[in-house]
Amino acid sequence: MPTAVAMSQDRMLHREGTIAGQVLTHPNYPAQQGSNVTAAPVPQALPSLLARGLTPQDMIRVNAARPTFITLEPGESLYYQGDDCHNIYLLLDGWAFRHQILEDGRRQILDFALPGVVFGLPGTGVMTHSLETLTGCTFSVFTRERLFDLMRDVPALGFRLLEIMADAESRAFEHLTSVGRRTAKERVAHLLLELVMRAQGTGTSLHDGTMTLPLMLPHIADALGLTSETVCRALSAMRKDRVMILRGQKLDILDLKRLASAAGVDLTREGKRPNSRTGLRMAS
Repeated sequence: MPTAVAMSQDRMLHREGTIAGQVLTHPNYPAQQGSNVTAAPVPQALPSLLARGLTPQDMIRVNAARPTFITLEPGESLYYQGDDCHNIYLLLDGWAFRHQILEDGRRQILDFALPGVVFGLPGTGVMTHSLETLTGCTFSVFTRERLFDLMRDVPALGFRLLEIMADAESRAFEHLTSVGRRTAKERVAHLLLELVMRAQGTGTSLHDGTMTLPLMLPHIADALGLTSETVCRALSAMRKDRVMILRGQKLDILDLKRLASAAGVDLTREGKRPNSRTGLRMAS
């Protein structure tokens, strides 16, 4: 009997080939699944987090690498666990998540991806996880050879990639600590605080402590190793304590300091922040 992963790969085989064909045939325009490629404005080749600190000459070199673009709708997958990956993808816009599926269908969400995250870097070229979009997403696509050539020709780009990968490693350590040692309430509070800080780092503006959070209860539960019911109880407790309110896809932070306290994070200590380079500018 085929496994869940094998069946997912079979379903994706034709779709992957179709998208790849569209992108490679039209290297200067975004490609959308199920639609004709049109002469739409070309997105910026790099997310702002990667472009930060690059000179105009550096950007000329980046554009000369002729990256391609893929646009996906919410709920679509860029690749599946076990797929061969010959390209490197940079998330330009939108939210997505990486996850693994066990043989019996159980899902573990590994990380939520915001603009600036890089995919497709495993040395084996075989993806150890799947990537699914939460919102509409746009990716720039580089072949491995072209991106590695760019890192050689534009050293600042290589340093920025290293910083982003170091941030991802730090988040992975925090997530492991959450699943292994934090209480349910601490896990939920820590994840929400992390996402708020990361969203601000990508330029998302918060109005009166409010932001759009495109997650459902099962997403939070599968990221934290909890049931949806347990997540609901933790959110209800923090809502009752006037710490935060998550209703639909709208997150209202009512008391930032108490949210940080519930997460076990000291905001006054730089090294304790989920993303130490992201300043949190939100009135509590």
